[in-house]
Amino acid sequence: MTAAEHTPEHTTDPFSDQAWRTAIEHAAGCPACRTPGAECATGERLLRAYEAATRQARSAEAV
Repeated sequence: MTAAEHTPEHTTDPFSDQAWRTAIEHAAGCPACRTPGAECATGERLLRAYEAATRQARSAEAV
């Protein structure tokens, strides 16, 4: 996972913002996340949590 691959979506949900910060902070300190082609289960899990939070925030905003 790299920051260049994913950018934060614009939501007003603080959980989504926190999930993005957590994923980026992990990636910044994780050698596997910073290595092209390497896999990091934690980084992927954090990225999926961010994506889920963003989807949930968007669905709540649409209602």
